Amino acid sequence: MTKLDRRAVLLSLAQGGCALATLGVGCGGEWRQAEVLDLPPDGVCPGAPSPGSAEEGWVEVRLSDHPGLETPGGHAPVRLPEALLDVVLVHARPGCYVALWRICTHGDCTVDWLPREGVMECPCHGSRFALDGAVLQGPAQRPLRAFTAVRRQDSVFILRPR
Repeated sequence: MTKLDRRAVLLSLAQGGCALATLGVGCGGEWRQAEVLDLPPDGVCPGAPSPGSAEEGWVEVRLSDHPGLETPGGHAPVRLPEALLDVVLVHARPGCYVALWRICTHGDCTVDWLPREGVMECPCHGSRFALDGAVLQGPAQRPLRAFTAVRRQDSVFILRPR
């Protein structure tokens, strides 16, 4: 009988769930365009809300400032102190973006996106988080905050409620 490693099982489950959630854009390995995703001509993620005003908490991130975000699988840290925003922005699938808070909920360390594994990881104590912010591996017990992120033309707008 084979002894199962808890971390390996949880990581496998998380990767499988992320792969399903992103409709074919895998959490580990190579990113690919989902065949089942039928994007409208403007490339906007289906079901995405329309960004509102800065007064409502919408923060504009110009893609020209973060060219790595143009292609699925791309990611970039976005730190805008004036908007109290410190996130990693991930181009999760064509036209769809995810913004996750960059500070680990276990301590005060900056987490990093590991694109080949499809997780955020804290280098201080090893906590890992899924693309939706859920804790995959402790010691963190609280999820990372996930923010609504919507692409419109040459920008991604992140909702940072005030």
